[in-house]
Amino acid sequence: MEHITLLDMVLRLLAAMAIGIVVGGQRTLTAHPAGLRTHTLVALGSCIVMLTGCLLFQDTKLMYGTGPDPARLGAQVINGIGFLGAGTILRDGISVRGLTTAASLWSVACLGLAAGVGYYKLVVVGCIALFVTLTCFDFLQEKLRQDGHSSLDTQIECDEHLSEILVRLDQLTERYFASLSNLSFRRTSHNTYVLTFRVSFQTKDRLFVQSEFMRELAKTPGILRMDHTGNVT
Repeated sequence: MEHITLLDMVLRLLAAMAIGIVVGGQRTLTAHPAGLRTHTLVALGSCIVMLTGCLLFQDTKLMYGTGPDPARLGAQVINGIGFLGAGTILRDGISVRGLTTAASLWSVACLGLAAGVGYYKLVVVGCIALFVTLTCFDFLQEKLRQDGHSSLDTQIECDEHLSEILVRLDQLTERYFASLSNLSFRRTSHNTYVLTFRVSFQTKDRLFVQSEFMRELAKTPGILRMDHTGNVT
């Protein structure tokens, strides 16, 4: 391992900051939980840890002729970043949000470690790949989700029988091989509940199944109003 100078430290820290700015900026623009500062701090922290390991190896080798493995400290960063990533994961009804942001934090930490070692080519290529994944794959993911299935964005207003409606909804999704997403509810000023969700169907007779699903759901006691908009592909 070559001798690490002050210039090397500055360049590696700047490379780590660049990673956080690029990836964190994208997360900030798309209004996700962890943004510019969080990603930059994660990348910088990882870089500092890896630099510490390299410097420790350099100093102990100079004094004793051998040194500890610099990767040991970096391994603890990879394990520890999971706690920070878990803080960005939010439960919204039966759906989960923030998994992509948690994954981006973990990836930024790994790139920060690479910057700390001085692998600039890996930093540049990895940062570009991460940025492209976050910016371009949203469209591809949505396209794959819509391909070959129909979905309904549904809003239901109901009385105090909310729990019964949720049970009925679960039964119908299982019977018609449907899937629910974006499920949430709120209480109105009239002491009723408004339940919103998206239900997706993947069977061959999508229109028929969709119609039967909504017809069966409408029979559930306690429903005061039900509106939906469809997206059939």
